[in-house]
Amino acid sequence: MTRQIFEGLDPEQRDAVFSGARALLIAAPPGSGKTRVLICRFMRLVEEGAPPSGILAITFTNRAAREIKERLSTHGMGQGLANIGTFHSICLKMLKAKDPGLTLYSREDQRRVLKGLGVKGVEAAADLISGIKNSPRNDLGNEEMALYSRYTEALKDAGALDFDDLIPGAVKALDADTEAFGGIKHVMVDEYQDINPAQRRLLKLLSRGASIFAIGDPDQAIYSFRGASLKGFHEFNDDYPGAGTMGLRRNYRSSSRIVEASNAVIGNNAGRAGKETLALSPGGEIRAIECADEDAEAAIVIREIESMMGGLASLTVGEQMEGARFSDFAVLFRTNRQAAPIIEAFDRSSIPYHVVARPGPGFADFIHRLRAMELTPGAELSALVRAEGVEAGLDEDLLNILVDAARLHDNRPIAESIKDFIEEAALTEPVDNCDIKADKVNLMTLHMAKGLEFRVVFIAGVEDGLMPLRLKGEECDVEEERRLFYVGMTRARERLILLGARQRRLWGETRDRAPSPFLAEMPERLVKKERVEKKKTKRRAEQKGLFE
Repeated sequence: MTRQIFEGLDPEQRDAVFSGARALLIAAPPGSGKTRVLICRFMRLVEEGAPPSGILAITFTNRAAREIKERLSTHGMGQGLANIGTFHSICLKMLKAKDPGLTLYSREDQRRVLKGLGVKGVEAAADLISGIKNSPRNDLGNEEMALYSRYTEALKDAGALDFDDLIPGAVKALDADTEAFGGIKHVMVDEYQDINPAQRRLLKLLSRGASIFAIGDPDQAIYSFRGASLKGFHEFNDDYPGAGTMGLRRNYRSSSRIVEASNAVIGNNAGRAGKETLALSPGGEIRAIECADEDAEAAIVIREIESMMGGLASLTVGEQMEGARFSDFAVLFRTNRQAAPIIEAFDRSSIPYHVVARPGPGFADFIHRLRAMELTPGAELSALVRAEGVEAGLDEDLLNILVDAARLHDNRPIAESIKDFIEEAALTEPVDNCDIKADKVNLMTLHMAKGLEFRVVFIAGVEDGLMPLRLKGEECDVEEERRLFYVGMTRARERLILLGARQRRLWGETRDRAPSPFLAEMPERLVKKERVEKKKTKRRAEQKGLFE
């Protein structure tokens, strides 16, 4: 193992890595080196004698867990990393240790069960059930309660659990048996601001007799619809009396203009604690472009990317961005309904792109193939995954992500590795379907962009009603919407382009739009404002007929 990874830590990072506190909470704003701090602290604990298997490192996405494992492996720590994973994968591991015959139902299995119960609107029903399990409610109607009861009975009869049963099941197991996950001496958790009450309870149980190191950013708390609550972050000292608190300050990602503007926006939220982030990279660019409608907005995205790439089309030669690749660009939007005109514009262009979304129906066939196949001793998991993924017709980008994940298991016995891989794949979330290695422009919602970064970020639909999102009959949490916009802004390293339409067709209606109030929260000197008029379509000259 090398100590080179500890070199270059800034003072706040070093304090976090080498603190001897048994309970420690770190506030880590965007671009402050959060993952590096987690990895360095993990390695420091190992250097001081802790076995890697005795360190439990919990993340919110498979992608984040894989990144930590890969980076630890590059520093000579390829073994004993089985206890690095998502909340759900760790809980599944615990429950499978107690009941090896446990069956985990995927989202596709949920759909099948609900269809079998005669449910119409399967996706909405699955979301309702998930919401109930993550954040118990006392305002459910009779039909909702009946649906929930019928679904849970169906799973019970099948001896199965779904994704949202895993954390409550693990909490119940730990309540009954303090050694249900024995041997853990250190607990580390990423994105602590996003924990819900069940996860908060789980961490308290897991950390009995162990140290706990939590890191996150309350300014990026964007998952209240999943039951997440900032109370866990603010009440850390109540849960762990005598806990230490620290903050990272330096932004190693974004240019100073983007950092200053994003600080100004998030500064409008009440009750914020801590200091503003300090930018280390000068310059940068923010443009706010007012378009005629959603089609013009999509056309501007294409035009700007073509221009920065050096003029892919003959009429788009403009300010080229040195060394640009397609993967340097991301287009973010508040709702999936905004994606259609953007996708259509990309289809008409020569720009390669990928839509980050939930895996399609071929994914269920892929998992079924892996479960049913006969295994040859010595077979390489990554090769099997690629072959079966091709047969199942998986999207190329998703397949590459899965193959990369399988490579982490290649040196293990195939019977064990394929079992673990299938369980990990069954827990795949839409955010895991983002191949940052592929040279394509990524299109995704603001929620899915969390944890990612790009040289150039477009945010589409920066309009009142979309940012913040205001839906009929629903209350709007403006502070959470502002945090979500802040997340989008801070994905950009060099250039941030904010797009809004004067008129947009959405939810079946065409309406006039006003700019997002968040735009007015940025200092005017930081933002270059532009207005693009709708081009008039010239009628082609027609020759009149002989008798006209």
